[in-house]
Amino acid sequence: MILSGADVTIEKKQVFRIAHISDTHVSPEYNRRNITKLRDLLAHIIEEGFDHIAITGDITGHGEERGYRSVRRLLKYFGLLDYDKLSVTIGNHDIFGGLHRAEDLLTFGRHCRTTNYAEKLRMFERAFRETFPKKAYSEENLFPFVKIVGPVALIGMNSIRAFHPFLNPVGSNGDVSDTQLEEADRILRHPSIAELKKVVLIHHHFNKYEPCSDSFGTTLYHRFESRTLKLHRKKELEKLFRTAGVDVVLHGHTHVEGVYSRQGILYSSTALTPVRAKNDGAVHYGNAGLRFNEVAISDEGGIEVIKRGAVAYPKGSSSRALDKKLLGE
Repeated sequence: MILSGADVTIEKKQVFRIAHISDTHVSPEYNRRNITKLRDLLAHIIEEGFDHIAITGDITGHGEERGYRSVRRLLKYFGLLDYDKLSVTIGNHDIFGGLHRAEDLLTFGRHCRTTNYAEKLRMFERAFRETFPKKAYSEENLFPFVKIVGPVALIGMNSIRAFHPFLNPVGSNGDVSDTQLEEADRILRHPSIAELKKVVLIHHHFNKYEPCSDSFGTTLYHRFESRTLKLHRKKELEKLFRTAGVDVVLHGHTHVEGVYSRQGILYSSTALTPVRAKNDGAVHYGNAGLRFNEVAISDEGGIEVIKRGAVAYPKGSSSRALDKKLLGE
């Protein structure tokens, strides 16, 4: 039988796409503009038809109820409070908050010391409850969790270390407990996800943090800051990822956008509005552009991570009524 041209169809390669967002720092008190930036970015991602969205921590700027309520309103507005559409993990700002004013330098250490870590973790879980598995892998802890969405097993981990006067004095250093490492190992090696692509969501970074600025003062500040942005047990985590067959690790924390590879594993780093860095030539987009990374997984098993961007609407051009609704005003 001879087929005519009209009878022949070329089947397009199917691709499962994840939009990776991080460090949105929504805070009605300190970062009001970030809620509209996030709205613009989510609108762009939804319009492009991504299959899933992953946010890797520092979703709020100060870990306060108002910030979580603003994010929930926005996610509900877009229909994203859904297990199949969204996955999140926690960042240090979601627990300890951050420095917003010069005077905070004098009080922030005490603030971190008196923060109720367990209560902040429960607050985070309540804020995004629809996106977590109905029964966590651990009976006692939210993290690590595993979700199967399409051809992907998404493994969420908590890298936020509890306060320690020497190891974590300002709440931004990371660590992963023995219990979480053991449970993550069991998850990653479980036969039920052996044929799936394994994507880890974690807040802390694995590459060298080398920010730069045209300002000597800003560069000096970032160098000081880099001393408080360490991930303890990084080598143990990398060994686990390598031996358990992890394909991609999504993270944020440094506000540096980039895609890099370590020992055969792809790493995706991003932020809502990133800073410039030496290690990958990233630029600062400020209010003019919003950033995210795309993880594309083909039906043939190929994986690609691509740096992407979206344009924010000029200040004052968005709906004031919607902005006030998102901020709870």
